[in-house]
Amino acid sequence: MTIMHRAILLPRAEKQLRKIKDKALLEKAYSSIREAATQPYRDSKVGDLKGIYSHGFYYSKTAYRIAYIIDEENQAIKIIGIGSHEGFWEEIKKYLK
Repeated sequence: MTIMHRAILLPRAEKQLRKIKDKALLEKAYSSIREAATQPYRDSKVGDLKGIYSHGFYYSKTAYRIAYIIDEENQAIKIIGIGSHEGFWEEIKKYLK
């Protein structure tokens, strides 16, 4: 049995989701957030992004990523950002500084 973490959208991620007008893409993003909350440890980053986890999905031949940190104390994942893969990790690095 897997324990599902709560998903908490940080302000930056909320803003990114509000900008998505394509309803199918928005549903795919929410579905991927639910998957990440179910399997939060699936893909962790190393180096500059150590402690950051990600979940990827594809929509309309474009790769998207969700970046988050895991808050074990509160059994939650905190979504840092959501966006297309192109330039995504550079933006996350800037945001974290």
